[in-house]
Amino acid sequence: MRIRDLGYSPGAQPTGRTNSILDVPGVGVSQVTVLTRDDAAEIAQKHGKPGARKGLTVLLPRPVDKCHLPSYAATHVFNGNGLLTGMPQIADWGFINMPIVLTNSCSVGVCYDGAQDFMLDLHEKRGADLREISRNYGTPVVGETADWWINSDLKATKIKSEHVDECFRNIKTAEQGGQVLEGSHGGGAGMTCNGYKGGTGTASRLVGGDFGGTEYVVGVLVQTNYARQTDLHIAGVPIGPLLIKEQQDQVSGDKKAGVAAGRTEAGSLLVVIMTNAPLLPHQLDRLARHATVGVAQVSGYGVGRTFSGDIFLAVSTAEHEVEQLRGKEGQIGFTTETYSSQVLKNESIDAYFTAAAEATEEAILNSMVGAREGMAGTDGTTVLEGLPVDRVKDLLAKYRVQV
Repeated sequence: MRIRDLGYSPGAQPTGRTNSILDVPGVGVSQVTVLTRDDAAEIAQKHGKPGARKGLTVLLPRPVDKCHLPSYAATHVFNGNGLLTGMPQIADWGFINMPIVLTNSCSVGVCYDGAQDFMLDLHEKRGADLREISRNYGTPVVGETADWWINSDLKATKIKSEHVDECFRNIKTAEQGGQVLEGSHGGGAGMTCNGYKGGTGTASRLVGGDFGGTEYVVGVLVQTNYARQTDLHIAGVPIGPLLIKEQQDQVSGDKKAGVAAGRTEAGSLLVVIMTNAPLLPHQLDRLARHATVGVAQVSGYGVGRTFSGDIFLAVSTAEHEVEQLRGKEGQIGFTTETYSSQVLKNESIDAYFTAAAEATEEAILNSMVGAREGMAGTDGTTVLEGLPVDRVKDLLAKYRVQV
């Protein structure tokens, strides 16, 4: 089930075949999700909710055998209480040539190590010597959000290295049968969103084609862990406040009514935008910034709070010449070589801004719908409710303005 099954299709631009980031040709994804502790199943049975989980999501802009090749990239920090490794390199070089990993706050180190090992193994298989490996050096891009409401046993939230290795072994493109599991899967396993269970979500949009010019894809994957129940709006309808009012009316004075609203405070949000359109770093910077428009469609004024880490990454998977010198006599720091790149015209970029915003909005909502079962926390008492999708569908039918 996804947000479109509740009667709302964000935006106007068409989606890709799977309406996911995997619609971008060559992009690969893998996810691993595990129980946080051995007693998670017992706690889950007690509360009738899935037990606390943790995980990671790996994304590659290019197929495995080409992932060492550069892809133009840029980042935008809407609010900085978070971490995305590799940002200084992206700012200086304007590209990435390493995997992207999304996980929880306590697992950044092990995921960083796993990404390095994965790339070193690939270089070894290619027969690269130390000099070539060093010239293809890149910094792993690892992002985090804090799953501490669900996983309050912080030491138990760290992912094990074998789980990271497993995730890297199973990266698949759409053509290889890959898929993105939404909600409580991958890096989003233990996350919350707008006062309900959140996590991983994805969506895509097509640009060009029937509207003129070459058709390209804009795909988005989010890891949601931010905002309060009072912030939640869907299709312009104040769903969060309406649900809170219903809870108060039905169970006056019951502390369990609206419990989710008090369990999620500022949180964090990671947004990864990928496109096969030929965008340069300065254009990707603008694209990343426009994810904010999509976030605000869902959470209104409740985005970018001071304790939130809202970090957005935009990547172009278009063909990119190698950055290493070709000439046999070339000396790094002295020899000048150039290459040519195809570039999107400035007057064509508005459609990509809209696509990024629409897909971000839809991916966030998909993360909540996908996590509709809720989750029981590691402390044995915390229960985070999932989005009540049947009631939301009714509220949208009643209050949404149809044009």
